[in-house]
Amino acid sequence: MGALADVPADPGPGGTAPVRPFRLDQVRLGDGLLQEKRDRIKDFLQEYDEQRFLVLFNNQAGRPNPDGVSPPGGWEDGGLLSGHWTGHFMTALSQAYVDQGEELFKTKLDWMVNELAACQDAITARMDGSDTGGGQPEDAQVGRVLGKFGSALRLNGSNPTDQLRDFTIATWVNLASTQTWSRLFDFGRDTTVNMFLTPRAGATGNMPRFAITTGGSGEEQQINGNATLPTGQWVHIAVTLAGSTGTLYIDGQVSGTNTAMTLNPTNLDNPGNRWIGRSQYGDALLNAIIDEFHIFNRALSAAEIQSMQASAAGSTDGGNIAWYRFDEEGGTALEDASPNGRDAGVVGDDGSGAGSWVPTHPGYLGALPEDTVLRLGPPRWAVYGGSADTNTWAPWYTQHKIMRGLLDAYYNTNNSQALDVVVKMAEWAHLALTIGDKNHPDYTGNLTRDDLNYMWDLYIAGEFGGANEVFPEIYQLTGDARHLETAKAFDNRESLFGAAVEDRDILVVTADKIPGRRRPVRLHANTHVPQFIGYLRVYEHSGDQDYFTAAKHFYGWVMPHRGFASGGTGGNYPGSNNNVELFQNRDNIAHAIADGGAETCTTYNLLKLARNLFLHEHNATYMDNYERGLFNMISGSRGDTASAEDPQLTYFQPLAPGSNRDYGNTGTCCGGTGMESHTKYQETVYLRSADGSALWVNLYVPSTLTWAEKGFTVEQETEFPRGDTAKFTVTGQGPLDIKLRVPAWVRKGFQVTINGEAQPDVEAVPGTYLTLSRTWQTGDVVEAHMPFSMRIERALDRPDTQAIMWGPVLLQILGSPSGGTGSYWELSLYQHLKLDGDYAQAAITQTGATANGDPLFTTTNGGLTVRPYYISDSQPVSSYFRRVEPAVVFGAIDTGVPNRKRDDGLPHYDVPVTGVPSPGTDGPTFLDLVWDQAPFATHNAFVDAVASTADVFVAAGVYTADERDVIVAKAGEAEQELAPEPTQRRKRM
Repeated sequence: MGALADVPADPGPGGTAPVRPFRLDQVRLGDGLLQEKRDRIKDFLQEYDEQRFLVLFNNQAGRPNPDGVSPPGGWEDGGLLSGHWTGHFMTALSQAYVDQGEELFKTKLDWMVNELAACQDAITARMDGSDTGGGQPEDAQVGRVLGKFGSALRLNGSNPTDQLRDFTIATWVNLASTQTWSRLFDFGRDTTVNMFLTPRAGATGNMPRFAITTGGSGEEQQINGNATLPTGQWVHIAVTLAGSTGTLYIDGQVSGTNTAMTLNPTNLDNPGNRWIGRSQYGDALLNAIIDEFHIFNRALSAAEIQSMQASAAGSTDGGNIAWYRFDEEGGTALEDASPNGRDAGVVGDDGSGAGSWVPTHPGYLGALPEDTVLRLGPPRWAVYGGSADTNTWAPWYTQHKIMRGLLDAYYNTNNSQALDVVVKMAEWAHLALTIGDKNHPDYTGNLTRDDLNYMWDLYIAGEFGGANEVFPEIYQLTGDARHLETAKAFDNRESLFGAAVEDRDILVVTADKIPGRRRPVRLHANTHVPQFIGYLRVYEHSGDQDYFTAAKHFYGWVMPHRGFASGGTGGNYPGSNNNVELFQNRDNIAHAIADGGAETCTTYNLLKLARNLFLHEHNATYMDNYERGLFNMISGSRGDTASAEDPQLTYFQPLAPGSNRDYGNTGTCCGGTGMESHTKYQETVYLRSADGSALWVNLYVPSTLTWAEKGFTVEQETEFPRGDTAKFTVTGQGPLDIKLRVPAWVRKGFQVTINGEAQPDVEAVPGTYLTLSRTWQTGDVVEAHMPFSMRIERALDRPDTQAIMWGPVLLQILGSPSGGTGSYWELSLYQHLKLDGDYAQAAITQTGATANGDPLFTTTNGGLTVRPYYISDSQPVSSYFRRVEPAVVFGAIDTGVPNRKRDDGLPHYDVPVTGVPSPGTDGPTFLDLVWDQAPFATHNAFVDAVASTADVFVAAGVYTADERDVIVAKAGEAEQELAPEPTQRRKRM
């Protein structure tokens, strides 16, 4: 930082770095793929009623709401994460405004900021004349009654679910009345999107019914029972879904089936209302006793359902998503007996949280009472769960999103009121994290470092997003050192921070090596990535090198050791607990793609982290990874459809063969970050040296940069990634270094011309930047041509599990593998390769294009359709396939020698994977290692590579000398087979 001592700091992220961002309003996006995605989100932002975001805030402030306006729903429904989407929406509005300067977006944003300011003032005003604060209702005293097994619960409200496809929900119920349409459970958003089970449907016979719908009652897919349930006695009821077959069981016997089910819980768009005993339609609360409520992520067999008649879990281990036994002695908390710790709560019918509570500290702003934040710390140490009175759910995460939205409103639209509000929030946060819950009767004094460590290691409840990123920025804007102190309060010092400084990868550990008092064996991916974004911000404003070192090492643990070909990370694996939002163990790719992992907002944060690291350490690998994530998971996260009521964004982007993406996500974390991602595509296209001496071109995206301070305008014309050429037209005069990124995926050269003349003295090395230094004149034109080629990427732990890459774009195989669930497409490709090693020449050839110009390919082996990842519909696709290459072949020449593997000791996991020996005996095949050396300039160079690789295999005892001689001789005979075919140049613009 010393070298920059004479360079003034800029506001916002990276403002003290040697390389810095441009303001969003300095870069305007041109027509192309990203503009198409952006415009769909802007249409949604334009049409969506911003009044909906203020309903819950007004409730807390005691302010009236307009008639007929309801909260957004999903997680933004009055539950314990409410308020976060408001922040995302403000950020997206500010970014949409600076994109084209359209006043509509600023008008909506200014209104929201003004209303939030009024809510903040109204809440703080309650402290006038009051000696105490933080008042909350006493916990409800909810007793237990005798159950079928142990204790049971008289119902009064709410509960959980998860993103499931196949599932089982099973429970015991003892009906107290003959009421109809009351719900045993009802999971959904509203009366349009939900799934429920009613013990007595108000239809002929009053028989039980399970239904799921995304189009209201008229479009329900139902399973109807065949007998009326009795009152006053215990009945076991279960519903299962296996693919398209749904089954309803009563007392262990099949009572109804539907073999044409096309909907499953993933279609419910992460329902915010997860209720037991309560209906989305406002039907009467269920009058009954329930016991042993199980949720499984699979369809139990009939025998397993039958076994549950005799004991609490029967032959199963209990619900592996959630299992509520109701054996607590009383109170509102419901303990989850599954390994997942999804504790829930009993809540009343109102659940609004509104009232005249008095805050503990001035400046609080939220859609929930202040107490939901303070209770995370001492003396109560609230945990994640569903009780509005006793649990909490990432309260500092929500505070971060609101503060980030206000800061972005200030940065992007010059809204000074937004700055006033966020500074007051920061002052409140300082008090909350130093003095704490001072009005609680068990309060013992200020928070200590040990208290803070204990808070941040708590699963989900302790998630704070990137809260530590906003306080250094507020410190910079105000000069108030308290805000930098607040940022450091979020240091995860008990387990993770020190390990990151020392480069000890502890994202997943075994149960006997858990560091700290509260952390689980696997860390939640999107909880922890943004923490390190915040550490970089602390580094930028404090100069403490440990914060930078921790962020750099942490990123290195994720990429490449946990990175999928799509740019995502996270998922289950054999032997892990069932939570696809968590990190997988190090170097586990092939055994972590079989479930629905890769959470979209984890990638959103990984891109932010890579970008911020690059500002300080200009390693092109950060931008290669950024490009991969951007053109796959981020651009692929927005459905290619229009909607004014739903953002049409993904939560997970599953990689399992034959999986599909689901779009929606009103009110969820990924729905929020998605609105941001698609309105800020221009933010990393260009960066600048702090001293103004260099322009960094990081991404090939149609755009225009206006750098008024230097007197330059640069227009970039390209169809990337649909085309492979970029043209830059310079307006302005003067000396400047233009640094062009040479992507690591380049295989066929990176040609640069200036005003039509080649630049022979400029070396283009893949995975670096090349520098064009000159005194520029208006009208100068730079052209860069980077021919795409097709290559294969192998999973780190299982080399025959592979992905097809086209430049930075992951290509997906369309359709479901013919082998059924869990099977992969199998491809043999080496027989089609030529000396250039480009699979697009003959193995997987371009056979068409979409209306928008997206290339479509067909495999020579099997005739399968292959297309870019960013095409966003709901068709089944496969991101990975299995490579089957049994013999050493060169074109049509078969050597007759098996294509054996080298023993690289794969997989080699730091944490065991059930059923997978580690270290193992797997490794790349002979042909893998030969073709890794492509392209080959001549056939002799190819034969030399074959011979040297064969020698290594002989030395390792994999091949005999005779087999080696046969392989080399056949390679020499294959000159005609391997001669490259004439190439067709791709379109340039």
